Order: sequence, then C-alpha cells, then structure tokens
Amino acid sequence: MVARGGVGNPFLITQIDAWFRYGRRLPNPTVAQQIDWCMQLSDAVIKEKGEEVGVRKLRSIAPKFVAGCTRCKGNRRMLATVPTTRKELFDMLLEIKERAGNETARSLGVGDAACVHEED
Repeated sequence: MVARGGVGNPFLITQIDAWFRYGRRLPNPTVAQQIDWCMQLSDAVIKEKGEEVGVRKLRSIAPKFVAGCTRCKGNRRMLATVPTTRKELFDMLLEIKERAGNETARSLGVGDAACVHEED
C-alpha cells in the first residue's frame, strides 16, 4: 500500500522513514513542491514514451499530485481529461501552482495515523 500512496506523493517514503526512525512527523509538502515533482516525472515519462503516449499516461498520474489540494477538484478532473501535449499539461500545472502553490497538501491518511500515535 505504501507504493500506491507514493504515486503523487514521492515525499511519503521520507515521511514514513522519519516516523519509524525518529518518531518525528515531517510536515506535508506544499502544492508547489508536488507540482515540481509532477513536472519532473512528466518530463521523464514523455522522454521515455514520446509526447502523445506519455501525456496520455500522465492523465491518470498527474491528478494524484494535487489530490491533497483542497481547492483543486476541478483541476484534477481537467488534468485527467484535457491535456494532449506537454505544453497543455505544464500550463495547467503551472496555473495550479500559481493559484495554490503555498498551500500545504493535506495528508491522505498516513499523517493522520502518525498524529494519533504521537499523542498516545
């Protein structure tokens, strides 16, 4: 399940490691950090698969990078259906980053469990 949680949140493994090694909860990344990671992954996928196939594959992956953004529901839907080129994908990602970049991505369960144990 950790691998599935890591899709869209590559920082998850670092957070889990810090929890088990030091009993410390690391803060969640910002939406801007998530977008940066998505763009890095996008470039790698497009380089490997080509733009047409790569962007089609990224339609199912890119929305996961903004899953923790409270104001991005419509953007997730658009990321999953609209982009057909790298430019369209990156334009959408940069728009999200500009609008919600400083927002901290909320935890999707793992961090919440860590808080419960931390208080015990």
